[in-house]
Amino acid sequence: MSYIQQMIAVRSRHPRAGLIYVNCENSNFVNYSGNTKNCYLLVGSEYDEDCYYGYFLYNSEDCVDCDYCFYCRLCYDCVDCHECYQCQGCQDCKSSRDLKYCFDMVGSNDCFGCVGLRRSEYYIFNEKFTKEEYEAKLPELEKMPREEIETKMEQLKVQMPRLFWRGDQNEKVFGDYIYNCKNSYYCYDVKKLQDCAYMNNCEEITDSMECSNNYYKSELNYEVMSAMNITNCNYCYGVFDSYDLEYCENVYNSHHCFGCFSLNRAEYCIFNEQYKEEEYHQKVAEIKAEMRKTGEYGKHLPTTYSELAIPGLS
Repeated sequence: MSYIQQMIAVRSRHPRAGLIYVNCENSNFVNYSGNTKNCYLLVGSEYDEDCYYGYFLYNSEDCVDCDYCFYCRLCYDCVDCHECYQCQGCQDCKSSRDLKYCFDMVGSNDCFGCVGLRRSEYYIFNEKFTKEEYEAKLPELEKMPREEIETKMEQLKVQMPRLFWRGDQNEKVFGDYIYNCKNSYYCYDVKKLQDCAYMNNCEEITDSMECSNNYYKSELNYEVMSAMNITNCNYCYGVFDSYDLEYCENVYNSHHCFGCFSLNRAEYCIFNEQYKEEEYHQKVAEIKAEMRKTGEYGKHLPTTYSELAIPGLS
């Protein structure tokens, strides 16, 4: 049996958490989220209150059906919006309020079906109106079929200049939806990265590569997914507040573990078995040398959803 197969066998013997969240209040059905209050069906979200049905939603309140939104309040059906208030059906809007079905708006308010405007108010499909005219027309506009609104907006999108990427306050970066980053390349939907490459959905990470959904003061990691506050971890999934892990899943508050699963406050463990510190380092070196010879090292474990189909694991 190869070492990868041994890890799969160890993993299959331990319970798996159905939902993973930390420091949440009255938010029993959120996943990979933390510090939420009165939230329901959020994924990968942090510091939210009274929010429902969202993904990558941060520091927001009273938002529903929103994805990739930050510091928003009373928003519905919005995507990639920052610091927006009482907006509906909007995308790529920033520092705005009372927008309905708008795209790429900044510093604007009271607009309907608009595209690419800056510091504007009382516009309907990019046409200027007075405050009184706008408020008089709004009730009828809200009755328009969504398909008709989107058709008009698509026509405006063709006419208006389009940003080739989204981001600000960056230095030497390449990617999209990238903010407050430095020396980071091929990164998408990220904030506060430095010296990173091939990352997505990450925040406050340094010196890491090929990671997804990693957050908060993590560094020196490679091919890690769904993690928080980790250092020097490789080929891991769902690890929190730990360091020096390899091939670990659902491991918390631990360090120096190899091929371990569903552990908390563990150290110097291999395949969930305890070793002395000196034995651990020697054994891990031997395992990694053998895995490199067979070409196993660097390959990920298969997903648990297909585990029952793996030969020899009945």
